[in-house]
Amino acid sequence: MKSFLTYSAFCLLLSAFCTFQVTYSQQFIEGKSPAYSFSITKEVKPPILAIVEGSVRFIEPGGNDVIDAGETSYIRFAVANTGYSDGTGLKLQVKAMGAIQGISFPASQILDVIKVGKSLSVDIPITANLNTADGSVTFSFRVVEPNGFGSDEGTVEVKTLKFVSPMVEVVDYTVTGGKGGNLVKRSPFDLQVLIQNTQHGKAEDVSVNLSLPQNVMLIAGNAATNIPLLNRGETQSIVYSLIVNDFYSGDQIPVTVKVSEKHGKYAKDRILTLTLNQVVAANKIVVDGTINRVEPVAIEIASLTASVDKNIPETDKKYLNRYALIIGNEDYSSYQTGLAKEVDVDFALNDARVFREYAINTLGVPDRQAKILENATAATIRQELSRLSKLAEVENGNAELLFYYSGHGLPDEKTHEPYLIPVDVSGSNISQGIRLSEVYKKLTENPSKRVTVFLDACFSGGARNQGLLSMKSVKIKPNEEAITGNMVIFSSSSGEESSGVDPTRQHGYFTWFLLKKLQETKGDITYRDMKEYLIRDVSKETVLTGKQQTPQVLVSPEVQTVWETWKFK
Repeated sequence: MKSFLTYSAFCLLLSAFCTFQVTYSQQFIEGKSPAYSFSITKEVKPPILAIVEGSVRFIEPGGNDVIDAGETSYIRFAVANTGYSDGTGLKLQVKAMGAIQGISFPASQILDVIKVGKSLSVDIPITANLNTADGSVTFSFRVVEPNGFGSDEGTVEVKTLKFVSPMVEVVDYTVTGGKGGNLVKRSPFDLQVLIQNTQHGKAEDVSVNLSLPQNVMLIAGNAATNIPLLNRGETQSIVYSLIVNDFYSGDQIPVTVKVSEKHGKYAKDRILTLTLNQVVAANKIVVDGTINRVEPVAIEIASLTASVDKNIPETDKKYLNRYALIIGNEDYSSYQTGLAKEVDVDFALNDARVFREYAINTLGVPDRQAKILENATAATIRQELSRLSKLAEVENGNAELLFYYSGHGLPDEKTHEPYLIPVDVSGSNISQGIRLSEVYKKLTENPSKRVTVFLDACFSGGARNQGLLSMKSVKIKPNEEAITGNMVIFSSSSGEESSGVDPTRQHGYFTWFLLKKLQETKGDITYRDMKEYLIRDVSKETVLTGKQQTPQVLVSPEVQTVWETWKFK
């Protein structure tokens, strides 16, 4: 039987199968169609992202380029798009390893679109809490793009420092103004307090608040003061102008200074006890608040007073035969019409007041036998010299007399005779002053066991600030007065030299070094050793400041062979 396949059936079968089989006249034919392929190509334009070379920076507020506990810092860099399309859907990924205790940062953050040819600045905030440890942290970061066209990885290694606490406190205070050098009712006075960070940690957001008792009023200044930052050892001076009315009862005035800082636990309050009729300081103190960022060392506690004005050595022994007359003449301009403030003798009152403290506490002069004259007139000086002479007479040769003077001295232009100048005597009428020879005569007219004189004044026509006789163009070498009795004189300068003042220490150079040696030795020093020390150290210090001053010591013939072994204490 024959099988027939029509042409149309054959074509239909061919379109449905690649492999076919045909039977024709008892023969079989097998075959396979060829394979055909094609592709559709889509154009791709990706962004190309890269961290800009040299743009990575570490930014922190302390200036030490480390992560300090308690501060927030940043890693900042720029990422640029140099590709063919805008960078969208971008993320920043951040990792850290190392001393990460107390360190927090965002592990990821969404970034803005970076257009073609543009760059984006990125900040990674890093917060270090008080648990941060010493060490270092390595941060790695990269920008991720959804289609895999992100940036390479950037790394920054930063040291970390553990928390170091500050301590803010009132370290010193002083009172100035008042009436007649005293704190009295109805007379304004200034309270100056010195705030210091006495530890090595930074003190931020420092708040100082003044609290006053009833009937004590603040008339100038701010009761609440904010100090944004106190670095270690740094100080801040605050001045309050106060007044006490007649309704205030009691002699003591408790003033509370409340201090706080950012963390609320690294500050100390202090109660300052003022006393009515107490002697006040002569001048406000100018404080240098320079920030110190050196490596940690012992912090020196700041003060509104010189180092010799405190920690005055005390002796248990009182010498009932010792008497002191101490004069500080500072304010000439208030006593003489037409004088400028420049003629005043800076810190002469401070010289005298602190010397009196040493006379009582270190040298053993009984309190009521240490007489101090502040801004003394000629009549007052003569009166007290006579009284001192009478006391020497009463002691019948056993008296030990101390005479101290800080103020103006002048020579007579014709005779060159040196004078002490009271505050009511003008430089043009020097004959009304007190001749040094008159002082020496009064001190020795009655026999004494020992007479010691300290003169922080020059007698050449020079002065600490401006001389009383500004018309003088040439300094005069004063005559040396003949001295008698058992007398030794320590003078601040020689010949035509001036006697200078150290404004940072608030004393004349001579007085400061005199007190410093008494403080160091507690008064247990011979007159010879004091002489050598004063000449050496005062001369050196004043040469360094550009104006040499050489102390000298004069000795009466009667004690020429024994004075060097005398001791101050």
